Amino acid sequence: MALARVDSSEWAEIHVTMEPVPTIGYRTALVAYEESLIKGQFVGRSWNGSGFLNDWESPRLDPTKHPTPQAFWLEIDGQLLASHWRWGGIEQKQESAGLHVIVTLRHEVRSVTVQVHTLLDGTPVLTRWLDVTNTGTQPAALAAAYPWSGVLKTTPRWRLHLRERDASLYSVGYMANAHWGNEGDFRWHPMPDATLRVEGRYRRDRHRHPLFVLRNNATGEHFVGQIAWSGGYAFEFDLDADVGTTDGAARLFFRAGPDAAPPQRIIAAGETIATPEMHLGLVFGDLDAAIQAMHDHLRKSVFMPQPRGRGGWIESGIGPEIEITVPYAFHAIENAGKMGAEVFFIDASWYAPPHGEWWATVGDWQVDRKRFPDGLKPFRDRVHELGMLWGLWMDAERVGSKSRIAQEHPEWQGMAYDGERRLGGLLDIAQPAVAQWMEDQITRVITDNELDFFRLDYNVGGLGPGSWNLRDGYVESGYWRYYEALYKVYERLRARFPNVVFENCAGGGGRTDIGLVRRFSHTWVTDWQIAPRSFTITNGMTRALPPEYVDRLIGGQDGHITGDIDFQVRLLLFVRPSIAFLSPFGGTLNPMHAGRVKHMLDLYKGFVRPFMNTGRIYHHTPTFSGPEPKGWGVLELASRDRTRGIAGVFQLSDPRESEYLLKLRGLDLGRRYRVTWDNSGQTCEADGFVLMKQGVTISLEGALTSELLLFEAI
Repeated sequence: MALARVDSSEWAEIHVTMEPVPTIGYRTALVAYEESLIKGQFVGRSWNGSGFLNDWESPRLDPTKHPTPQAFWLEIDGQLLASHWRWGGIEQKQESAGLHVIVTLRHEVRSVTVQVHTLLDGTPVLTRWLDVTNTGTQPAALAAAYPWSGVLKTTPRWRLHLRERDASLYSVGYMANAHWGNEGDFRWHPMPDATLRVEGRYRRDRHRHPLFVLRNNATGEHFVGQIAWSGGYAFEFDLDADVGTTDGAARLFFRAGPDAAPPQRIIAAGETIATPEMHLGLVFGDLDAAIQAMHDHLRKSVFMPQPRGRGGWIESGIGPEIEITVPYAFHAIENAGKMGAEVFFIDASWYAPPHGEWWATVGDWQVDRKRFPDGLKPFRDRVHELGMLWGLWMDAERVGSKSRIAQEHPEWQGMAYDGERRLGGLLDIAQPAVAQWMEDQITRVITDNELDFFRLDYNVGGLGPGSWNLRDGYVESGYWRYYEALYKVYERLRARFPNVVFENCAGGGGRTDIGLVRRFSHTWVTDWQIAPRSFTITNGMTRALPPEYVDRLIGGQDGHITGDIDFQVRLLLFVRPSIAFLSPFGGTLNPMHAGRVKHMLDLYKGFVRPFMNTGRIYHHTPTFSGPEPKGWGVLELASRDRTRGIAGVFQLSDPRESEYLLKLRGLDLGRRYRVTWDNSGQTCEADGFVLMKQGVTISLEGALTSELLLFEAI
């Protein structure tokens, strides 16, 4: 009997054997991963991207042949707990998110129990986290907790598979720049025969999204990983590819987890803590295949359902780039309504006096009656009359130096390791009373102002070691408890306000990690809107997150100063669009300018948005040599059923060629399509085979110009 082809998102299971040692085989889609408890060490044994589990020992890792084979890395009270584990059982249960597997291990020396959690959701990406319980009578100091580690791959005879003698076995891709305005700068780097460590938000600045991709240049696999954590993090890789090894094999060790000054967390007697989740997958194919697998995983089992039944709202607002007045706010609301926006919000300064320092008065979350004598209700009423959702901005996790609350409770602010409260007014929500006050303020602002939309900002800056607290005789880093508290706050708020759209922002893209984004509806990925870097950011951040969770703007943050209007606005078709200042106060909308913007927003609403939240994005020009890209930039977004799609072809800086041969990737070879050329409005019909295999030549003269093609099956 022939077996029907099964969608890769439909199947997952585990296979457990207890002899000769406890061994768990995890299978999800075509990924198979094995772990064993061998002589007190819980170790990773093998990865396979073609669906096979091992029935014999030879393909599996021999843990005696690697110094650090353990499947997680835990340091408590000055000890690395890499050995002396005792089997405590295994449990599996089917949940809405997928198959949840729990392995219990008990330490024979320390009073510690670990539960190793693995979630299999039917995609090629697995989720791993640890529950660590202090079973002793004294507090335990957690110095390091990497929820996933071990040998990813052993590649025998690896040099024979590479054309050039000096070629690297692995390339590692990550966001090369960690600083503000440089988000999404994804680049490949050769993996040295040494240790490579990628860090962010503790030893590096905070604008590097915690994503990595490992490409095996000999055998073709892509490992793709993200950590769901908003504090400091580290990905560490150690390639042992010495050509002198007797078996000619190369072994790649990795570990991934939170990074902060130790101890990261004091665990009270009897207390259980959960580590951040690590999301790790294995895919054969190109970079886009790996990214699409991660996107499928995030959509299926990580992100929360969208409020109001859908995401992708077109937003507009007014912010502190200008002095916000009552007439200016109404002017912006009217323009937003004319352009077809679906959300309108007032950004920073609604609580600050006219010409005041909006950043210095955050924390006093009452509308300023000198700025808005009649309060906010007139704005809300007009926004609703125009059919839009109404929202406000809060920088909820900090208090300004001139705020009343900062004067009343200076002890609520986080303290740097030198004893100074110089962390930008960061609230120390590791203190339960402070976290409760912050949550109460958000709740009050949403309730009193009848918000449909809430925008969170986080203008704290790079914190380095962050804040700290004295606890049980230890100087405990503030990161872990901070984000434990923050995540719980937003889980409660989402449950309390199920119809409110929650948007995440952090001084641009300072916290785009999936740990925070999963608790929000979408996220602001940058404050840099200026071409051509705007393309690099969109190109890179739509790898890190599915496009419907990525926010971009036209009409603000100086994005208008370079680039053709179509270049600027077409980038918004591949993400979730926002519009802002499209005409000066007292002026009218330029019909030609507004017409182009509205045309793109109508395309987004009518053509793109219906398939975006399940669609697949293709990066035809995946990397650039720096944040200011040169040459061609090409993006494609196609529906999962291959019936429609768009392709944006962009001339970036320093164009050298006036023609680009575009070969589509997301269509169906056997279908026929109507193709619309947006620059001219002309249409034609073409076979999918021709569009994908022979291609379409795009001609563009001049930097920062573009063409948009729409494809629809007929």
